[in-house]
Amino acid sequence: MKKHELLFLLLSIALATITRFYKLGEVPSGLYLDEAAQGYNAFSILKTGKDEFGKSFPIIFRSFTDFKTPVYIYTIVPLIPIFGLTKFTVRFPSFFASILTIPILFLLIKKISPKKISHNIASISILLLALSPWHILFGRTNFECNLALFLYLTGLYFFYVSIEKPKALILSAIFFAIAIPAYHSQRIITPLTLFYLFAKNNKTLFSKSHKKIFLFSLAIGLLLLLPTLKVALTPGFLARASGLNIFTRIPAGYSDNQRNLIDLFANNKILLLTKQFLALYISYFSPRNMFILGDYGKRSSFPELSTFFIWQFPFYIIGLYLLIKSKKLGEIKNLTLLLLAISPLPAAVTHDPYSTIRALPLVIPQIIVISLGINWLYSKLLFNKFTKVGSLAGFAVLFTYSLLKLQSSAIILNEYYRATDWNYGWEEVADTIKNNLNKDLPIIVDNTRSEPHSQLLFFLEYNPENYQKDNPLNLQEYYTNMNRNKNKIIGNIITRPINWEEDLKKEMYLIGDELAISTQQIQNHNLTLIREIKYPDQSTAFRIIKTNPKSTISAF
Repeated sequence: MKKHELLFLLLSIALATITRFYKLGEVPSGLYLDEAAQGYNAFSILKTGKDEFGKSFPIIFRSFTDFKTPVYIYTIVPLIPIFGLTKFTVRFPSFFASILTIPILFLLIKKISPKKISHNIASISILLLALSPWHILFGRTNFECNLALFLYLTGLYFFYVSIEKPKALILSAIFFAIAIPAYHSQRIITPLTLFYLFAKNNKTLFSKSHKKIFLFSLAIGLLLLLPTLKVALTPGFLARASGLNIFTRIPAGYSDNQRNLIDLFANNKILLLTKQFLALYISYFSPRNMFILGDYGKRSSFPELSTFFIWQFPFYIIGLYLLIKSKKLGEIKNLTLLLLAISPLPAAVTHDPYSTIRALPLVIPQIIVISLGINWLYSKLLFNKFTKVGSLAGFAVLFTYSLLKLQSSAIILNEYYRATDWNYGWEEVADTIKNNLNKDLPIIVDNTRSEPHSQLLFFLEYNPENYQKDNPLNLQEYYTNMNRNKNKIIGNIITRPINWEEDLKKEMYLIGDELAISTQQIQNHNLTLIREIKYPDQSTAFRIIKTNPKSTISAF
């Protein structure tokens, strides 16, 4: 690698680090229940070798019966002794994977691009990825998809290296085998990619120089996948796919009443499902979604910021034209078209429109396309010193605008407007329980609208052995029993709906949101307000009260 290439790579890594590491663990200041569940399960594995349900080293984690993929949770385990059980700790693997993705993408593009443009396309791509709102969001929070993307790209890179250096196939097999169980989407994307790579390179793989290494690598990959294959047909493993899959549901507009021949076509379930799938699939290429609207999910987007910056739109159009028209791009063209085609598939079979978390690999080919457009325009502006300086100044302005927009949306607006979506307030609740409440009194935490036991376990750092003992599960049904018990026992804490008629008769603490515990109820029943926790916008997040059975003035 040349000095100027290394310098640009280091600058891009530095930029990516700044945009992802700044206030990591502080913003978002809340901790979503999935983040807390993964963190506490890692804590439980560290302390007991078992998850929260008492299962020893699960292949997939039961959690809320939607079953979490295991790789991310196991990466948290060794970090807890270093950083403690904190929000920073559970988000660090995603942050670190997003940083490592920068050099891997650079090396991958350099490896498969024509030499004439390889440096420019690789450099522009990693700069865009370092600034990408899509990639930054998942690099600042606990999302398995980010780690899975890094593993997948690393597997790709080592495969292309293996064309010339066969032993790299071993590393490729290892990373691909870990990527598959790392996130649900990779169960589809990785096998399809492997099929393409094998179909295109089978002669090389079975050549004298590669055959033994290829078969050995294949064996290693299958060996690493054996635990996953062992549970692949269980309800737990299939929980996410069956719960979100549009093909397991009745399509919109379908009716069982078919009266004539026209209904066989207009009211055909297969045709309606195909139409729904195609509409969802095409949405991932919609400029309106990419550059204006973004992901509708409030935890998978930033306020007033889409997945790409609006200024990148013309370069995307130019890049698409160049990608389709050019016959000299070689393997970078083939891989980009492949990723464009297969990346939306796992997301398009679910009912959520434009789900960026499930389609995260799509950020890579779309960034490459934008890079092609930028590189083309820049090359056209190099005919004299004036246009060269002017173009660099223009990109500097866009670069500054992007950073300011990120600061505004990711740090300020996201924190103010979306605290409730990130389950803000449970850290404060746990702090109050630890330091301000009588430990001899029972505590009821309302779970009518949420399942807060994971956050309580996380912030209280509750003893996993005690929790496993008080909340037993038949481990023979760990991967098969899909029933869900929302009411949990955490020492003197019980998570369940508040029963005002009965709970007012006993001296205890009640914790709930503004709907569960209103100011009128506090006044009518002469309850003692211990603490009111506010969201950043000063609306009420939670109230912690103490009942006074002897002085309750109103009864049911």
